[in-house]
Amino acid sequence: MHRIHFTADDVARVRVAPTLGPMAETLFSLTTLRGRSEETTLGGWRRRVRGGLDARFAVLAAIAPARLPCFDMALLAGPGRDLAESAEAFLARSRRAVRAELDFYAGHHGRVPAALAGLVDTPAARREVLSTVEAYHHTAVAPHWTAMRAHLDAERARRGTILLDRGVDGLLSSLHPGIRWTPPTLHINAGDQFDDDFALDGRGLLLVPSFFLRTPGVMYDPGDPADCILIYPAALDIDHAAGIWTAGTATRALANLLGRTRASVLTAIADGVATTGALARRLDISSAAISQHTAVLREAGLITTLRHHNNVLHNPTQTGLTLLDRDHTPI
Repeated sequence: MHRIHFTADDVARVRVAPTLGPMAETLFSLTTLRGRSEETTLGGWRRRVRGGLDARFAVLAAIAPARLPCFDMALLAGPGRDLAESAEAFLARSRRAVRAELDFYAGHHGRVPAALAGLVDTPAARREVLSTVEAYHHTAVAPHWTAMRAHLDAERARRGTILLDRGVDGLLSSLHPGIRWTPPTLHINAGDQFDDDFALDGRGLLLVPSFFLRTPGVMYDPGDPADCILIYPAALDIDHAAGIWTAGTATRALANLLGRTRASVLTAIADGVATTGALARRLDISSAAISQHTAVLREAGLITTLRHHNNVLHNPTQTGLTLLDRDHTPI
């Protein structure tokens, strides 16, 4: 059991991020790939990915062994908008930080696998591990990443609604059945082999939903455990999963009809990204370009636009949702 101890300052500094990025989710997926849980939502993905792996991917078993803990490469790589940003951060991490992670790994497993032993002193070893992880990402995660990211964005928005309606107490009480909030302590069921206490010391706590990590966990630097992150499983049912695994085909067809960027704008609006600024950040294009695309979508009857205070809010119409083959907007 992990226990995270809050002060009043920590409660005031609880934040929610949508994701740590594609590198982290790729690494989280390695644990899911080994398991058998949630077969109805993840079983098809496991079978497809396992069928495409070969001896080149042996290093992945060293990163995520059958028994926890994993080598926390996600912590070393840090959050990133894309794979390249996290890869650069991993290559730049200090020898001390990498050694601390490997020492922690060895303390639980008895040794460091040969595939990871050179990561402290040999830049080429880091690049080789990154190359394997990137190849795995393009096979297992990249084809579905846009839909996964939309799902995580919607999860964060849902948590924001809970926070507004029920406060921090309601937010922390509703994260996952394996997480129990008894103020001032958050209890996280992390399995029998873990029993740790974390005092936040006024830094607050960052909550991050994960698509692939299906049990909650605490990510932290062994040298500074107060600076920790709680990773919790995003809600995922069979309908959500089916939409994610088939999203690539639908997105390509819609792009052929509307154009790639305009199709992405409509999809993001249907995912709950409602303001012009948020759309610009999500799609990495200018607000002026977003306004042009939303004007066309509005004239075509695919979205509606309302002004609320200083924000312009976009919502899909039933026609727009039908075009996306959706029955309703995400919760």
